[in-house]
Amino acid sequence: MIILIISGLMIVILQYARIASQHTADTYIREQTELYLNSAIEMSMLAISLHDRNTGCLSSYTPPAVTKNGITYAADVNITRYYLLEGSADAILCGTLSYPIQTEQSHGMVLMEVEARASMGTKSVSQILRRTLQRP
Repeated sequence: MIILIISGLMIVILQYARIASQHTADTYIREQTELYLNSAIEMSMLAISLHDRNTGCLSSYTPPAVTKNGITYAADVNITRYYLLEGSADAILCGTLSYPIQTEQSHGMVLMEVEARASMGTKSVSQILRRTLQRP
């Protein structure tokens, strides 16, 4: 009887240990996805700054995917709006992506949606969507 009670307790302890280790692994992947998302935002800002606006404004950007410990981190950045001074040359070049503003302090701000994903093969492990307003 004592052996049955002890083995029952050991099974419960092993279940809790498995749940705790899975939670730790999931938290690690989520944190890494968050860091990659921040890097994707910075890479997008650099791409916007380097983009030749004579061909129009950049509407999307896909940073290079990174694989670490068998997990692939990827992101898609959709630029939804450029806040540009009304009548400025940039506003004319950006066309429908431009939103006219009157204050010079906000000129050049960019509204973007960034979706970062972590996956193992074809299985999605973590996904984060962030909308952010940035100044390139």
